[in-house]
Amino acid sequence: MTTLPPAPPPHAPGPQPWQQVGQRPPTRWPMFASLVIALAAVGLAIGCWFRPSPNTQEPSKPTYTDQQVADAKAKMCAAFGKVDHALDVADARRGSNDPTAVLAAATSERQALDAGSRYLLAKLAAEPATPPDLATAIRNQADSYQESLIDYLDGLTNSDSEMQPTLKAADDATLTIRRLCQ
Repeated sequence: MTTLPPAPPPHAPGPQPWQQVGQRPPTRWPMFASLVIALAAVGLAIGCWFRPSPNTQEPSKPTYTDQQVADAKAKMCAAFGKVDHALDVADARRGSNDPTAVLAAATSERQALDAGSRYLLAKLAAEPATPPDLATAIRNQADSYQESLIDYLDGLTNSDSEMQPTLKAADDATLTIRRLCQ
């Protein structure tokens, strides 16, 4: 007779790997948290729906009386006159061959350009009734002063071709301001 191999031992009784042991009832807190979030979102949406829309109209420009415009024009013309005179005084210091005097004159001119541009812009901000054409010319003049100052600090001179557009803009602004201030 032939003998058969011994049978494998039976598996120990117990749970199968795909079965869950000791199932607990599902927790309900995620459901309540979702409900609270949804209610908050609905409340926020309703609140936004009934909120008044923002005013999209531009605020109206202030109007000024003829006297206010005339006063602002007079103040801006006087401010330009002061700056123009300061630049003339600084320019008059030129002419010496002494290196120290040349440096002092250049420094004085640069200070006049810097202070003059800031002074004009500060005065313009303080005088909102300035006529628009004069205000534009004053801004252009201040911009050209600042541009000139940077060019001078960069080592350029009035004879450099790169300076010519800036110098022309300054001359144009000066002529416009003088014409408007007559």
